[in-house]
Amino acid sequence: MGPNRQQHRLNLRSRHAQAGVTAVGFIILASVFGLVGFAGLKLFPMYMTRMRIDTVLEDVQRDYQDSPKAPNEIRQDIYGRFAVEGLRLPREAVSVTPGRTGYNIRIQHEDRQSFLADIYFLLLYDRQVEVPR
Repeated sequence: MGPNRQQHRLNLRSRHAQAGVTAVGFIILASVFGLVGFAGLKLFPMYMTRMRIDTVLEDVQRDYQDSPKAPNEIRQDIYGRFAVEGLRLPREAVSVTPGRTGYNIRIQHEDRQSFLADIYFLLLYDRQVEVPR
């Protein structure tokens, strides 16, 4: 055999150094992935609610660009769209106030989801759009 073709032998010391994942390491790794997955399952509905609220606001802003309405009609239309989207927000979460060139529609909402014991995820939503009068 040439000098560039040496036999590679595993001695006893290197066999023990090449052990796989231990049971304790596997349990720690699985628990970390489990917690991250569980957090994702808890956060996904909150994210979808935020996306639905964004969709309602964008649709209202687009629909009222050409046909202005009164504040009460805007508020009723928003709650009708919330019902279609399956959203349940308190009445005080939506405010329609007069602005300089139109009406300011503002939605302030707090969504809280329990995670583990006394640990919660909190989503604060505050978005405002303006529609012309």
